[in-house]
Amino acid sequence: MQPPRLPDTEAQRLRTLHRLELLDSLPEIEFDQLTELAARLFDVPTALISLVDSHRQWFKSARGLDCRETPREISFCGHVVADDQPLVIEDARRDARFHDNPLVAQAEGIRFYAGHPLRPLDGHVVGTLCLIDTRPRRLDARQRESLALLAAQAEELIRLHLARRESRRREHRNHRQQALLRILHQGITDYRALMSERRLWDFLMEALRELTGSDYALIGEVLHEGEGPALKIHAITDLAWNTQSRRLMAQLSSGNMRLTNPGSLLGRVFAHGDTVITDDLASHPLRGGFPPGHPPIHNYLGVPIVHDGRVIGMYATANSAEGYSPETVAWLAPFNATCALLINLYRQFSERDRIQQAITRARDEAEQASRAKSEFLSAMSHELRTPLNAILGFAQLLANGRRDPLSARQQRQVAQIRSSGDHLLALINDILDLSRIEAGRLTLCLEAIPLEAVCREVLETLAPLAREADIALHGPAGDVQPLVLADHTRLKQVLLNLLSNAIKYNRPTGRVEMAVSEQAHTARVSIEDTGHGIAPERLGELFEPFNRLEAEGSTIEGTGIGLALTRQLVESMQGRIGVTSERGAGSRFWIDLPLADSLPGGKDDASLAAPPLCCNKEDSDA
Repeated sequence: MQPPRLPDTEAQRLRTLHRLELLDSLPEIEFDQLTELAARLFDVPTALISLVDSHRQWFKSARGLDCRETPREISFCGHVVADDQPLVIEDARRDARFHDNPLVAQAEGIRFYAGHPLRPLDGHVVGTLCLIDTRPRRLDARQRESLALLAAQAEELIRLHLARRESRRREHRNHRQQALLRILHQGITDYRALMSERRLWDFLMEALRELTGSDYALIGEVLHEGEGPALKIHAITDLAWNTQSRRLMAQLSSGNMRLTNPGSLLGRVFAHGDTVITDDLASHPLRGGFPPGHPPIHNYLGVPIVHDGRVIGMYATANSAEGYSPETVAWLAPFNATCALLINLYRQFSERDRIQQAITRARDEAEQASRAKSEFLSAMSHELRTPLNAILGFAQLLANGRRDPLSARQQRQVAQIRSSGDHLLALINDILDLSRIEAGRLTLCLEAIPLEAVCREVLETLAPLAREADIALHGPAGDVQPLVLADHTRLKQVLLNLLSNAIKYNRPTGRVEMAVSEQAHTARVSIEDTGHGIAPERLGELFEPFNRLEAEGSTIEGTGIGLALTRQLVESMQGRIGVTSERGAGSRFWIDLPLADSLPGGKDDASLAAPPLCCNKEDSDA
C-alpha cells in the first residue's frame, strides 16, 4: 500500500482547513443534499464530502457510509490533496497503489473511486468531493465535468458555511460588546449602590460569567498583610458537591480564608501578576488534583487586576463554551480597568467607614466622659455647697454676735474665713454653672437688655477692687446705647469676670478701658487692659477649663474656670467672644451679642422692651 505523501504547503493548507471551522461540525442539510444528488447522478452507493486533517480524513457529509472518519494514511482523498488534481481509479484491485489497501482488500471493499479536489479558500486543497462504488467503473469526459461542477457547488457551500459562522460571530461580538458597555456603564454610574451589602463583588463576578460565557467565576482582592501577598476571595460561584465542600465554599465566599500559595494556578496570578490561559486544564503543569465529586473543569482563565504597576486583585473564570485566548484578555481590558477603579473606590469607602466608626466611638466615649464629668462636678458642687454654706453662716453669726463680741484679732480671723469661703463658693458656683451648660441644663431668660446700663453696674461693682489695685477704670462714653438680647444675670456675670481679670492681671498703676459699639446686627463690648499680655501661641488655651497659663504659680487668686464659663455663657446667648493680645503691651477681650428689636418707645426706654424668653442651653442652640 502506498500512503499519501504530504504536500509542500501542508502547514498553510492545514491553517486554511482549520480556518473554515468545518471539522467536527454538525450535519447540514445543504451538504447532505449535494452528496445525495451526486450519488443519484452517478448511480453510485457512496458519495462523500471529505476533509483531510493532519492524521485523519473527516466526512462533512457521507451518503451511503456509516462512519464519520478514517485514518489519513489509508485514504484515497489524501492522494488528491497531495497531487492537487482529480483522481479516478476505475478498479482499485488492479492499481498498485491501492490493491492492498484495507479499504480495498475486504470483500465488499472499494473498487471504484473518483475524487475532485476542493479549494474553497486561498487555493489550498482541503478535501474532496468523491464517488465510491463496490464494483469497477469508468468516467467519461462529460461525467468528469459534472463531477467538477458538483465540487464547485461543494466549495460554494463551504464558503457559505464560513460566512454564516462569521456573521454569527459578529452578531455575538456585537451582543457581547453591548453587554460589556452595559456592565461598564452600570459599574461607573451605580458605584455607590454597588459598594453596599457586598453587591460590588457579586456584580463583577456575574458580569464575568456573562461576558465570557463561563460556568464558574471568582473575583478577589490582593492583600499584603504578612510575608507575601494573599488573596481574599469576595465572590465565587458555588462549586460545592458535599457537606465538607459546602463549608469550604462558605469560608471562601465570606472572605475569612486567605489563599497564599504562590505556585498554584491562582497564585501565579495574584502573587506573580501572570495571566494564565489554558483550554486543556487536565494537562496544565500547575493543575492540582481535584477530589472525587468535584465538578469537571475543562478550561481556565486567570487575569490580574493591576493599578499603578501593583496587583490589587484578580479574577478567574472556567468552563467557557467558547474557550479562552489572548484575544479574550484583550477584549476584557476595559472591564479590567473598571475592576481596578471599583476596587480602589471600595478600599477608600472601607477606610472612610473605618475612620468614621473610630471617630464615632471616640465621640461617644468623649460624650460619655463629658457627661460623667459634668454629673460628677454637679454632684460634688452640691455636696460641697451644703457644708460651705453652714461654715459661712456660722462665720457670719460669729462676726455679728452681740452677746459675746469677738476681739479684733478674732474678727480678722473670721473675716478671713468668710473671704476664703466666699472665694470657694464662687469656685463651686462656677463649676456648677459649667457642668449645667455642658449637660444642656442651664436656664436662660433672654430679654432686651440696655447694654450700657449693665456696663455701668459692673464698673460700679468693681470700682473698689480697681482702687485697691491702683488701676484706673474707664467706662463707655455713653454715646452708643444699644439693646441686646441676653440674660441679665448671665451677661453681668460675663462682664464681671472679664473686667475683674483685666484688673487682677494688670500692672500697678495700669489702666482698663471698657467700650461699647454697635454693628449691623450685633453690639460689641470690649475690655482692654495694660497688663503683661499673652503669647500668641497660647491664646488658644485661654478658654480651656482649669488653665491659668503663666498665672498658675502666682499669688493672684483664680480657678482657671472663669474664661471657659464666660465663653459658654456668651455662646449660650447666641453671642461670640474673642481676644487679641500683644506680649508686654496688654490684652483686649471682646464679646458680640445680638441686637434686640425695640418697641416704638425707643431704645432708651428699657421698660418698653419685649418680654423675656426663658430657655435652656439646648433651646438656645436650636
